[in-house]
Amino acid sequence: MGNRSFFNALHDREGDFLLATVLEGPAQGERVLLRNTAPVWPEKLPAFWGEHLPGLAAVTSSGILKSAGQRIFVERFGAAPQLVVCGGGHVGASVVRLAKLLGLPVTALEDRPEFAEELRQAGADAVLCLPFAEGLAQIPGGQETYFVVVTRAHSCDIACLRSILQKPAAYVGMMGSQKRAALVHTQLAELGLPQERIDALHAPIGLSIGAKTAQEIALSILAEIVSVKNSRQQTEGFSPALLAALEQQTAPAVLATIVGRHGSTPREEGSKMLVLPDGSAVGSVGGGIMEYRTQQLARELLEPGAAPCRLAAFTTEGASDAAAIAACGGSMEVFLQRLEPEG
Repeated sequence: MGNRSFFNALHDREGDFLLATVLEGPAQGERVLLRNTAPVWPEKLPAFWGEHLPGLAAVTSSGILKSAGQRIFVERFGAAPQLVVCGGGHVGASVVRLAKLLGLPVTALEDRPEFAEELRQAGADAVLCLPFAEGLAQIPGGQETYFVVVTRAHSCDIACLRSILQKPAAYVGMMGSQKRAALVHTQLAELGLPQERIDALHAPIGLSIGAKTAQEIALSILAEIVSVKNSRQQTEGFSPALLAALEQQTAPAVLATIVGRHGSTPREEGSKMLVLPDGSAVGSVGGGIMEYRTQQLARELLEPGAAPCRLAAFTTEGASDAAAIAACGGSMEVFLQRLEPEG
C-alpha cells in the first residue's frame, strides 16, 4: 500500500470509497480502491481484479464478499471527516477542544481577531479570521464535512447558513432556541435556499441532554455529530491519525483490520490498528486479549522472512487464550498486512 496515489485519493472530500482485500488463496493481500465505483488505486490494476470489479461496484455495504471462489473483504467508507466551526465564543472554543480529543480535523472561522486567537489556542488546525461569508467561500464542503454554526449574532448565523446550505455537507447545525430556529427557517426560505436543505438543518443544535455550560453544549453537539457519522452503512475508513502515521512511515509496519465479527466485540468490522516497529500502535481493534494477540501477530509479521500478510481468527475454541476470549462473548477475524514504506 506504499503508493502516494492511495493517500491522495483518500483526501478527496467528494469520495465515496470502497476498499477490497483478498483474504485467502494465491492472491491473498491483493487490494483495490474504488472511488465512486471507479478504480483509482493501484495505478496499474492487476488483471486479477478484472472479473471481480463488476461485483465490487454493486456492493452497498461492508462485509465479506464471495466472488469467483475468492473471499474478499469489502469496506465502504467516506473521506476523512472534516469539522468546520463558525464562531469563536466559549461554545465554539469548547467544540474545537472536544473535537480534537475525538481526533477530528477542525477548521474554525471568526471575524474578530481576539476570538480567532482563542480558536487557535483551543487547537483548531486552521483558523480563518475573515468575515464569515468570505471565509466560507474558501471552504468547498463535501460529503464528510460537518458544519457547526455557533456565532455571536443572528445576522452572522444567517450569513453562514446562506453560504453553507449551498455546499455539500454531511451535517449542518445551528445553536439557538426553538423560536429562533423557526425564524431562521423562514428567513432562509425567503432567501430562496433549497427547502430540503433547510429541513435538514439541526436547529437547535445538539442532542437534548439538558446542557447548561459551554462544555456541556459542546458535548451535546459532538454527540449528535458522532451519531450522524456512525449511523451510515459504512466502516470508519482511515482516521486522520492513521492516515498521518501512514504518510509519515519510514519503516515497515503492520496494518490490522477487523474483517469479521460474531457476538459481542468492542469494535466493528473495518476497525483498524497500525502496529509500528517499536511496538506502539495507532488505532485499536478493541483492546483486551484480542488486541494483545493481534499485536503479537503483527510483531511476528515484522520479523525477517515472515509472510507479508495473515488472516487470524480469534474464537472461543481451541485458542491458548480461550477462556479470556470467551469472557468477551464474541469472536472476530483480523487481517494483518505488512506495509513497506514508500521508496
